[in-house]
Amino acid sequence: MLALLCNVLGVLLIVAVIALAAPLTVPRLLGFEVYEVVSGSMEPAISTGSAVYAKQVEPTSVTEGDIIAFLDKGGVVVHRVAVNRSSTGEFVTKGDANPIEDFEPVPYDNLLGRVEFVVPFVGSFMTLYAGVVGKVYLLLAAACGVMLIVLGGCMRATRRSREQELIDEILGGSTRQVLADVPMAPETALASASKRRSRAGRLRTAAIVVLLVVFLGSGGIIGYTLWQYAMSDALYYDTSERFTSDNSRQSLQEKPPKTVDFASLRAENPDIVGWIYCEGTPIDYPVLQGTSNEQYLRTDYTGGYNVDGSIFVDYENRPGFVDSNTIIYGHHMNSGSMFACLEQWESQAFYNEHPVMWLLTPTKNYKIVLFSGRRLNSHSDWYLPVAETDPRFEAMLAEALEASDFKADLAAIVPGYSSSKSQENVKLDPKAHYVMLSTCATIFIDNDRYVLHGMLVEV
Repeated sequence: MLALLCNVLGVLLIVAVIALAAPLTVPRLLGFEVYEVVSGSMEPAISTGSAVYAKQVEPTSVTEGDIIAFLDKGGVVVHRVAVNRSSTGEFVTKGDANPIEDFEPVPYDNLLGRVEFVVPFVGSFMTLYAGVVGKVYLLLAAACGVMLIVLGGCMRATRRSREQELIDEILGGSTRQVLADVPMAPETALASASKRRSRAGRLRTAAIVVLLVVFLGSGGIIGYTLWQYAMSDALYYDTSERFTSDNSRQSLQEKPPKTVDFASLRAENPDIVGWIYCEGTPIDYPVLQGTSNEQYLRTDYTGGYNVDGSIFVDYENRPGFVDSNTIIYGHHMNSGSMFACLEQWESQAFYNEHPVMWLLTPTKNYKIVLFSGRRLNSHSDWYLPVAETDPRFEAMLAEALEASDFKADLAAIVPGYSSSKSQENVKLDPKAHYVMLSTCATIFIDNDRYVLHGMLVEV
């Protein structure tokens, strides 16, 4: 009974692993790209959290009514084709839930593929296991499944061996008499059977050892990763305790919520250029700027290896946050640390509770008044240096405001703003200084980022 239970549990584990991995891996092997739907613009046909599977096709083969995935303003959009203008090489698209067609046509060059099928809810679920740690968990579960099946086989073999020994004891010498009737000698038959049992036993032992190594190795990787997360959290918590003091009892209109001892902090690393803080979130970190964007990817401010890395400014930005758009990067950690919480600004309710962050520097302190949160492709113009005289910047600000997941409180950054005005018609000051906080947005699209745009308001 116990052997049967081990077999059943092992088979169920392996089937579960295959069922979880198949929706992501098999379609990619067949040439599909997988995208997670994060908005309701295609409801009810495609609900939020669904996984859509798109395959590259010739743009001219797309017909009206087809659903396509395409690049739009640095992000990936999944909408239905209303018109395919082959003469001009562009699509007119529309979200099923939107009352009107999309404002701008989609050039053929922006086509990523035609959506061939949709699986509800799978997109948001796959994010749990599609990362490195998730894959290790799947490998661990598969190893457990195989070990249970092998264990069940060993238990059955042991039971059969004991049954045979019992039969031999009961029959005594009659067993050898039966073997004498076969063509080979009794001793040869017994030796052959013994060899077969020995060989099978060695194979089972080898399989168990290999699977045990996989099991322990996978468990070790997970344990080591969790330990690294804990050590990183402890380091940054201790850093905040050592180098910052709480001003929460004072009026926030007079002082920021924290005071930073930059003299002591920069004595440990002169690359520290600021401190970023957002109350009620994990964001409470020193900000660094190195000589390349790789320098602090997996290095903390002490110079040691750290799985979380650091929050750092793009090396091409000028020091002092004086550029029109200063880019600040942070990892999207599975533990929730660093900039993992940026995607929570997709929710209007979360924005309403956290409309500002704080950027403290050795010379000045700023409120980061947030006005836009959205997904963006890492090849977007927003990741290029923006000169103060760049005539495109005003249009870029308007585009970011229009594409935002939340509706911002513009009265804080637009002089004379009236809530009766349409947000799409509001112009942000292109001469002001802005920051863009950037983190990885999804495991399905390598270049997908989630960003927050904010204006720097000196305190």
